[in-house]
Amino acid sequence: MSSSKNIRLILGFLGLVLLCYVLWNVRLMIYSFFAATIVAFIARPLMRLLGLIRIKKWQLPNTLRAALVLSFMIGVVASIIRFLAPIIINQAHILSQIDTNGVFNRIQSQLTTLPSWLVSDTDIYTNMQEEINQLLTISDVGTYLGNIIGGISSTLIGIFSVLFISFFLLKDGQIINQIITSLSPEKYLNKVKTIVVETKDLLSRYFIGVLVQVTVVVLVITIGLSIAGVKNALLIGVIAGVFNIIPYIGPLMGAGIGLLLAATSQLETAPDMVLSGFLLSALIPFVVAQLLDNFVLQPVIFSKSVKAHPLEIFMVILAAGSLAGIVGMIIAVPTYSFIRIIAKEFFNGYKIVQGLTKDL
Repeated sequence: MSSSKNIRLILGFLGLVLLCYVLWNVRLMIYSFFAATIVAFIARPLMRLLGLIRIKKWQLPNTLRAALVLSFMIGVVASIIRFLAPIIINQAHILSQIDTNGVFNRIQSQLTTLPSWLVSDTDIYTNMQEEINQLLTISDVGTYLGNIIGGISSTLIGIFSVLFISFFLLKDGQIINQIITSLSPEKYLNKVKTIVVETKDLLSRYFIGVLVQVTVVVLVITIGLSIAGVKNALLIGVIAGVFNIIPYIGPLMGAGIGLLLAATSQLETAPDMVLSGFLLSALIPFVVAQLLDNFVLQPVIFSKSVKAHPLEIFMVILAAGSLAGIVGMIIAVPTYSFIRIIAKEFFNGYKIVQGLTKDL
């Protein structure tokens, strides 16, 4: 008996290893499916809106609705890229032409205008020069162009895969339900169906909330920087908005990159600019955006979409960051929400599960 049990354990372990090997080798397909699922979640409200269009008994078929929704989303993204591309190219050209020693010398001469409590006794000049040189070396335009050209084919294949999968997820709205229910044991079928429906609704609200969050951050920072007279305010706003997707550390990274881009661009055209005053005026929009995000946007997104306490979310994100870094922090909330839904259906007899899922 024990020998048979050992054989089953060995076979189970080998099967698990084989499964991990297969999943690792098809990870790009999994990434594409995951991205397509996010697109489908975001597009669901538009699909429902088009479904309300009726002419007597005629209704837009799912195929046409899916095509229209994806065409609209592609058009929006293409318009944004078309608008930002010249700005990005111009900014890359400016960075490639920057005299780093000259910029550093101007920064060093103007650091004396900063309040004494902001300047430490450490060798701030040397540290700043090393950081600027390193960043601008990494940002070498020629290197980036080579990388872009080298990866353009895989990028196009990835985009096509995401769009192709998204189309069928939208067209056949029940396809995921059918796949999951067909793999589920009969006695758990009702619970699995409930999990699928609740997961769709919850994640759809969450991803739409994140999209609104990013849009608001981009608008606030862009408008604020434009008022402050910062060049390429929209590009900096978009960068900050994208980094804002990363919880907690993302806004700091976005602000740091944004301020560096703003300062280098301004110093090239206005060498006599007072650095402390400029950085302060450029920093204000980032601070306003974060206050709005932390006290208005995030509470609404977390309480209305994922229905979780902010402290609960904070602990989950910290744990995910420790386990999987930045990627873990980004996917922490939707993954945790999915786990809560499963726990509610299968382990609701436990008090800790009841406490964590009482608002679901």
